[in-house]
Amino acid sequence: MGRILRVDMSRQSIRWEECPSRWAHLGGRGLSAAILSEEVTPTCHPLGRDNKLVLAPGLLAGSSAPTSGRICAGGKSPLTGTIKEANAGGTAAQLLARLGIKAIIFEGEPGQATLHLLHVAREEARLIPAGDYRGLGNYELSARLHREHGPDVAILSIGPAGEMRMSAATIAVTDRDGNPSRHAARGGLGAVMGAKGVKAIVVDAGGASLPRAQDPAAFASEVREFTRVMKEDPRTVNLAKYGTAGVISYVNRPEIASMPTRNHRAGVFARAGEISGQRIAAMAPERNIEMHACMAGCPIRCAIIFRDARRNVVTSALEFETLAMLGSNLEIADLDAIARMDRMCDDIGIDTIEIGNALGVAMDAGVLPFGNAERAEEALRAIGEGTTLGRVLGQGTVVTARVFGVARVPAVKGQGIPAWEPRTLKGIGVTYATSPMGADHTAAMAVMKGLNGESAVAASRDLQVLVALQDTCGLCIFSNAPAEVIARMLNGWMGSTYTGQDVLELGRWVLGQEIAFNRRAGISEAEDRLPSYLYEEALRVPSGNAVFDVRLPRSAEEALGL
Repeated sequence: MGRILRVDMSRQSIRWEECPSRWAHLGGRGLSAAILSEEVTPTCHPLGRDNKLVLAPGLLAGSSAPTSGRICAGGKSPLTGTIKEANAGGTAAQLLARLGIKAIIFEGEPGQATLHLLHVAREEARLIPAGDYRGLGNYELSARLHREHGPDVAILSIGPAGEMRMSAATIAVTDRDGNPSRHAARGGLGAVMGAKGVKAIVVDAGGASLPRAQDPAAFASEVREFTRVMKEDPRTVNLAKYGTAGVISYVNRPEIASMPTRNHRAGVFARAGEISGQRIAAMAPERNIEMHACMAGCPIRCAIIFRDARRNVVTSALEFETLAMLGSNLEIADLDAIARMDRMCDDIGIDTIEIGNALGVAMDAGVLPFGNAERAEEALRAIGEGTTLGRVLGQGTVVTARVFGVARVPAVKGQGIPAWEPRTLKGIGVTYATSPMGADHTAAMAVMKGLNGESAVAASRDLQVLVALQDTCGLCIFSNAPAEVIARMLNGWMGSTYTGQDVLELGRWVLGQEIAFNRRAGISEAEDRLPSYLYEEALRVPSGNAVFDVRLPRSAEEALGL
């Protein structure tokens, strides 16, 4: 069943607990939701002593199931005031599973502004003073920790943004090359980690044995078949060739208009081809740009290792959302500049989606000029340095709009809207409005063409349930794992007897826990809506003017059938 590692930062104490039987069937997002629902007062301050930070690998972590190495970070979000789950790839989940750890729970707060490192190994866990690491970016920090603790450890860390408790701060996770390029990015959970006085967690699974399936033959058979299906899926083939950046050639079409431009005022960017996955692929031979897997056992290999003209690695996970939010949304078409900004965000520990929105709002207010990459890079440096402007931007889209007097705010439940456009892709608008997480595209990528009315609501609902299940198992959403396959893998791995319907009920239960937390936190049905400009400000598309015109259910509960 695994163990819970409880770290009390008020007492500077560590306690191992056997996982309670009521949590045995939970992992990742589901386990985080259960812990937060039971142990956190929903009305607490997100940066106060009563909030908790949960780090939990999924149910399939440690196994050979493809893409099963995602880790969940959970807590009450300082950005949204809601419950929040943000997950990331990298190496941490698999190593925690090898150590038999179901979750690490940080609680309390240090009595003074101290920083600590948590070192977790097979025989022990200990807190180490980390004052010498104060102010370090994630890249220098991970390099130092690898030198001090060995090349095979996994590291979860915060950069300066997390130390300064900025509401857009991330938790970085090292990839297979030791780079802090995988981020639990949305919702500001890096600020929660900073408020707990934790700079980094080092996970050392040296000497630990691999977990074993309860039914090895059945599990291995199911994994082989699922891996085969994944590899033959055209979506996987495209991701392996172009990364998520490959979608730019699709979303920039006039009829889709989902390439955010000039702070979401347009959906087509004239220079999108200059920052597309196809453009990056064309540059690959000259620059030795490669695709890689962020975690062991991933057959997709969708992460772009981007190199500059001298073949030096700039960033090792250049994604569509980053290219859109720091590129077209700011009217910047300089691929090298966007890659540099991506690395800066990873180093500072700040969400590229939230900061892309905050910069767009600042540009709308005339604080910064659209299209000027140099000024955008200066603004990112200001975040890392903690200047007044930097601290405003680091608090995210809504705070930036409030400070500069901007009424048109691209955010839902306090969280900046990602690149996917609700006025043309109606299903994603339903997701933004009804998800417990606010504007988070990964909650349900309902971006199929032609959805409207009831079909948009149904598609978002079904995908939200499935994604909550995938997040509970630690699977990447790009695996496209259906419920029946997940049930069979869980049965082989855990010795359970789930059906596809059973595991979907688990996903629905997770959503119910999250929404109930939000209601107790004071998040009302009135917030299950989109910003007014999406209803009123039309995008020009070949078929006419597009607005978000789906009649949303009265509440998230109704939308999700809870």
